[in-house]
Amino acid sequence: MKQPSADPKVADPAMGRVDLAAGRPEAFASLYDRLGGALLRVAAAMLRDRGDAEDAIQDLFVNLVRHRAGLAGVEDLDAYVFTILRNIVYGKLREQQTEQRRLREFAASRQPAESVEHDEQIERALASLPPEQREAVTLKIDGGLTFAQIGSVLNVSANTAAGRYRYAMEKLRDRLEPQS
Repeated sequence: MKQPSADPKVADPAMGRVDLAAGRPEAFASLYDRLGGALLRVAAAMLRDRGDAEDAIQDLFVNLVRHRAGLAGVEDLDAYVFTILRNIVYGKLREQQTEQRRLREFAASRQPAESVEHDEQIERALASLPPEQREAVTLKIDGGLTFAQIGSVLNVSANTAAGRYRYAMEKLRDRLEPQS
């Protein structure tokens, strides 16, 4: 006898979650068929790289399979899946920021003393910013994200992200301009 399908049109939506919790490959395939395109678009927009986005989707499904037993109790599967994706993307963004910081530190260690002193001034000025403004600056400059993407990462509007960036840049200019 054929097992119940994870098709979203099934009268009982819990059946799809039960199939997933049971580890049925066809349930995961159905979930991917239904949400894969949207998941990829969201991850690509947040990460700005299709390859990284594809890796995030793979990590998402590995996570779902590993923790499948808990899926039977999930009320809104779509929201749950997108929440996991968001957490994975944020983890990848943090890894990218750490890598970029390490590269900057390495490059600074190989520069002349005057340049290192200037980099230290910049780092001190950045450290003096409020955390929300510092995040906006690093996501924009180091992460290369758009204000819409920064807003998504920080869970604020694109306008708020742009404002935080603008205020931060004004403070940095004031702190870094030579005093006369």
